[in-house]
Amino acid sequence: MDIIFKGNHTGDELTKSVLGVVRLFKERYHVPTFREIHLTVTLVDEAGNDVELVDNDNSAVYRTFEVYRQEPEVHQDKVCPSKLTLVVDNTTSKKGH
Repeated sequence: MDIIFKGNHTGDELTKSVLGVVRLFKERYHVPTFREIHLTVTLVDEAGNDVELVDNDNSAVYRTFEVYRQEPEVHQDKVCPSKLTLVVDNTTSKKGH
């Protein structure tokens, strides 16, 4: 399923919209879990121009940000909540991407 947010959105607007869609799936359609979420984003500056994030050291364009869910940590027979970690992968170039 593709979920498309049309038009320009601020970070706050996008956050609210994504949370609203997730809440809709959970509450109305009883879908508690999601897998393989792909989000394609066009970054835009204040002037309305498309922008790319570039590594200052090697001028490589950041093409992929991968977020991995870490397994819960166990401490004294208690399970801590899972955490998300942002991983920037610009070390390999993928053909066709």
